[in-house]
Amino acid sequence: MNLNIKPIFWRWLPWLIIAFGIILRLDQYLFNRSLWLDEVFFAVNVVNQTFLELFKAPLEYVNYNRPPGFMLMAKLSITLFGNSDFILRLFPFFCGTLSLLLYYRMAKIYISAQAVPLALFFFAISEALIFYSSEFKQYSSDVLIVILLFLLIATYRTHALTFTRLFILAIVGMMAIWFSYSSVFILATIGIYLALPYLVKKQWQPVIKLTAVYLVWLLNFALLYFFFLHVETPLDKWVDQFWVIENAFMPLPFSVEGIYWLYNQFFMVLENPGSLGSAQKAGLASLQLAGFCVIIGCVALFAKKKWTLFLLTFPVVIVLCVSFFHQYPFNGRLLLFLTPALYLILAEGITKIQIKISNSSLSSVYTMIPKVIFIAFLVIYPTYKAIRHLSYPRVFQEIKPILAHIEKHRQSKDIIYLYHWAEPAFRYYASNYNFNYDNCHIITPIPKNEYTKEIDYFRRKQDLKPVSVDKTQCILGISESFYQSQPDLDQLQNRGRVWFIFSHSVEHERNLFLNYLDTKGVRIDDNWQPGVSVHLYQL
Repeated sequence: MNLNIKPIFWRWLPWLIIAFGIILRLDQYLFNRSLWLDEVFFAVNVVNQTFLELFKAPLEYVNYNRPPGFMLMAKLSITLFGNSDFILRLFPFFCGTLSLLLYYRMAKIYISAQAVPLALFFFAISEALIFYSSEFKQYSSDVLIVILLFLLIATYRTHALTFTRLFILAIVGMMAIWFSYSSVFILATIGIYLALPYLVKKQWQPVIKLTAVYLVWLLNFALLYFFFLHVETPLDKWVDQFWVIENAFMPLPFSVEGIYWLYNQFFMVLENPGSLGSAQKAGLASLQLAGFCVIIGCVALFAKKKWTLFLLTFPVVIVLCVSFFHQYPFNGRLLLFLTPALYLILAEGITKIQIKISNSSLSSVYTMIPKVIFIAFLVIYPTYKAIRHLSYPRVFQEIKPILAHIEKHRQSKDIIYLYHWAEPAFRYYASNYNFNYDNCHIITPIPKNEYTKEIDYFRRKQDLKPVSVDKTQCILGISESFYQSQPDLDQLQNRGRVWFIFSHSVEHERNLFLNYLDTKGVRIDDNWQPGVSVHLYQL
C-alpha cells in the first residue's frame, strides 16, 4: 500500500504547532513564579476589595483600573477557587491558550494557505505571548479580543447587514471594550473597514445602520472613560514622565527626529513584543530579516488583498496618532495586541519570497538550500528562546524563596527592613510566611519629590505617619534613593539583627545601601534570587 506522507504531514502540522505552543505556555504557567511589582499592585486590590470597590478608581497604588471585565474575572476566580498565584493567572492563561487555537482559524481566513503554518508557528513560539499567558495582566486577553474581533467581521463585508448581525456587532464591540482597552483601536479600524465601501458607493442605508452601531460603541467607551479611566491623581505626572523616559510617544512624524523614531520603533516592535530577534548581535540578523519580510508581506497584501492589509495595519496608524498626543504609549507590552496581525504579514512576506526563489531558473535541488537557510535565519533565534525557557522559565522578582528563607532563620527580636519597592510584594505574601504587614511602619517622614510614585501615593492616601524605631519590628523603607533612606539606616544602629529585603531595585542603588551597611555592622547572611535579595546584618 502506497501511503502519501506529504498530505498527512501538512494536515497535522498546524495541530502539532498548536500542541507545542500549549506546552510552552503550560510550562511557564506551572512554574508558578512569584508575582512581581506590577502584578502585585493589582493583586492586593483584587484580594482585599469587594467586586464593587474594584470598579471605583483610583485603586491602591495605581491611578487607573485594569479593564473591568478582566478585574471581574480575576475576582470571580479567587472567589470560586481561593486565592493563589495560579488562580490569579488562570484567566490570562486561558486567554493565551484559547488565542492559539483561534489564531489558526484567523490565519486561514486572512492570508494564503502556504503562509498559515508559518504565522501559527511564530505565534506559538512568541516569547512575549508565552510570558503574558502567565502574567497577571490583561495583555493576553487583549490578544484574544483582537482575534475574536477579526474572526467576527471576516464575513461582514460579504453578507447583508441584517438586524441580527448588527446587534451582534454592537454587543461584541461593547464587551470588547470592557475586557480590553486596546480593542478601541481595532474597533475604530473595523468601523472604517465596514463603512468606507458603502460610503464610496453612496449606499446610505447601510452607512446609517453601521453609524447606529458605532454610536453604541462610542457611548459605551465614553461611560468607561469617564467612570474608570479619566481619574486625575498625583500619579499622572509620574506616569507620563515614565513613558517619556521610555521614548514611547511619537515626535512630529515628518521631522528628522520623527522619521528616526519611526525607524527605531519598527525594529523595537519586531523585538518586543514581536520576539523575532534582538538588537544585540545574537539576534540582529533575525531581526533585520524579519523587518524585510514584513515589508514584503505588506507589498504582497497590497497587491492582492488591499482591504486585508488595511485591516491589519491601520490600528498601528491610530496608535501612533494617539501616541503623538501622549494618550497611549507606543511601547513593548502595550502593543502585544498588534502581534496577531504582525505574524500574518510576516508569514505572507516569507511565503512570497519563498515562491520567488522556487520560481527561479535554478533546479529544485539548488533552490531548496537558500529556502532552508532563509527560514533558518528567521526561526532559529525565537525557537531557541522558546525552547530554552522550558529549562529556564522566565522570572522577574522571586520574592517567595526570600520570605521562606527569612521565616526559617528569623529570631524573635529580628527586625525586617523593606526596601521601598519591596513593600507591595511583601504585603501580598506576608500572611503566607507568618508575617503581619499591618505591623509594618515608616520611621521617617515621607520625603517630597518632584514626582509622586506608586508607593508614596498609597502611603499618603493612608495618611501614614512615622513611628519610633523602638515600636516596630517591620520597617517600610522611606525611599528608593539611598541618600533619602540614610535617616532610616542610621536609626537602626545598635538594633541587633536586621533583615534587609531588596526587590525591584537598581543594582547601583542596592550596592550603595549594602556598602553603607557594611561600614555600620557585620553581614551575617545573604540570599540572592532573581530580582530579589535579602541580607542579614548584626548592627
